Amino acid sequence: MKNKIKLFSNVIQHTANGGSLFYRYLQNNLNIMEKEIVNILENNVLLINKRKDKIGKINLKDNLKKFYFIILILTLLFINGCASESGITSGVKRTPGGETVQLRETDNLTEAEKNKLRQNLIKEVREGFTFYRLSPGDMLEVMYHLSLVSEAQDYRIGVNDELNVDFYFHPQVNRTVVVRPDGKITLPVKGDFQAAGLKPAELASNIKVQFSDIYNSPVVTVSVNKFSSKMTELQKAITNAPRGQAKLVSIGPDGNVYLPLLRGIKAAGKTIDELRDIINNEYRYEFNNLNVSILIESITGNRVFIFGEVPRPGPVQMTRPLTLLQLFANVGGYLPTSAMDQVKIMYWNEKNEPILKTVNLYNIMNNLKLEEDMVVPNNSVIYVPKTGIAKLNQWVDQYIRQLFLWQGENLGFSYGLGGKTLATGTISIE
Repeated sequence: MKNKIKLFSNVIQHTANGGSLFYRYLQNNLNIMEKEIVNILENNVLLINKRKDKIGKINLKDNLKKFYFIILILTLLFINGCASESGITSGVKRTPGGETVQLRETDNLTEAEKNKLRQNLIKEVREGFTFYRLSPGDMLEVMYHLSLVSEAQDYRIGVNDELNVDFYFHPQVNRTVVVRPDGKITLPVKGDFQAAGLKPAELASNIKVQFSDIYNSPVVTVSVNKFSSKMTELQKAITNAPRGQAKLVSIGPDGNVYLPLLRGIKAAGKTIDELRDIINNEYRYEFNNLNVSILIESITGNRVFIFGEVPRPGPVQMTRPLTLLQLFANVGGYLPTSAMDQVKIMYWNEKNEPILKTVNLYNIMNNLKLEEDMVVPNNSVIYVPKTGIAKLNQWVDQYIRQLFLWQGENLGFSYGLGGKTLATGTISIE
């Protein structure tokens, strides 16, 4: 029997990977297992009276044929639950070239390296990320700071500007005109002139040249009465009662933000400082006296996804850095069927290389091995597998209860002395 139990231990190592050795063992040792189980139960149940002819012969062998297979399964489940080994925190990553690289296991790190991991973990949890990368869905407040100092460059006429065109010696031709949406103005006799984008002096020079065939050396002056420049348009677009000169924008699903007078700007994956510099550079083409600053109004794009043996699987919104252990507390802990020593987490590093890591949370909770914990990156996917005994229990339910429609067996027995029944019993296996 000891040899059989030893063989059970070897068999159970292969059941999680398909169970082919398990089935071969059952076929080859069917009769041996039947005899051993029968002998064990007969010795315990019928030990009171060895005279089987007086107490009535109980044919346990025939009844046990119906359920000894279940006893064997339960034995294997027990052995598997007792003999399972703790997982080791490890991981692999895939390089851009498609090569799979094995990461160093935490047990192989030096004590100095482990201490550095622990300190970095504590620092990120207490002080936050060193660089937070924006994600689609994050809400930003863009504040505009307009300088009151004069611009170094000469003013250029814009659409909707109101202009005075004066002819010094010919006042009958003087006009007050508004620059049309097409950027032009209209004057008597000569018709349309392009105005938008020109300096007032440049427009006056063009008008002088066109009227030189009518008037002798005309003197023309162009002045701007009302400014309807891009700066005015920008002020109208960004000014609101509760926030002043600020704009509340959301990072779209395409990762872009859309601001007044600018094309879409890629924001996802960038830090606040990087995005601020990009926006300032874009506005600098039109405005020399404008700067923006950015605040994070709300973080809605920082999510992770967890499934498997947890009470509340699904996406988890993170408004602050969370470790893997803290994340499990956030979803209600773990189920009794979860293999907490084999938690899988997939994420991407700064080089966009996918990493799959196996973490032993038992070591973190029971042995304070904080170097095996980690701050969960954005968009990570976490899977909590079943324990070995839970997988076998699922196998029994699928292949015995559902496939063979086996709902259980009842085994009845009784014993007595002197022709009188002393006790009866029933064993139910469901």
